[in-house]
Amino acid sequence: MAVFQVAQQKNFEDAMDAHLRVRFAGRDLVADEERLRTHVREGIKLAEQHGVVAPYDLRRFLEFSTEYGPDFHTTPWAAKILKDSTLSGCGKMEHLDDYTLFSLRP
Repeated sequence: MAVFQVAQQKNFEDAMDAHLRVRFAGRDLVADEERLRTHVREGIKLAEQHGVVAPYDLRRFLEFSTEYGPDFHTTPWAAKILKDSTLSGCGKMEHLDDYTLFSLRP
């Protein structure tokens, strides 16, 4: 079972590497393969610490950390949402989406 889990994790990381490389083409982070893989692995661990575990939500978390920086979770707007124990992982990502859509983007 552990071998299957490791294979799934690697496949997910590969998919996220490819997705972020396309979505954020031209950024230094995605141009460096090793740096991007480290970013993905650390981002997944960080997301899980905040209760974000579903693949779609992990993808969104990684997109935020790529767009706003790997420490985006420490900014007041994101930290408030991510630390809200009344929200599920999906709920946290929905709130982050709403905040960035209506408050951060012109």
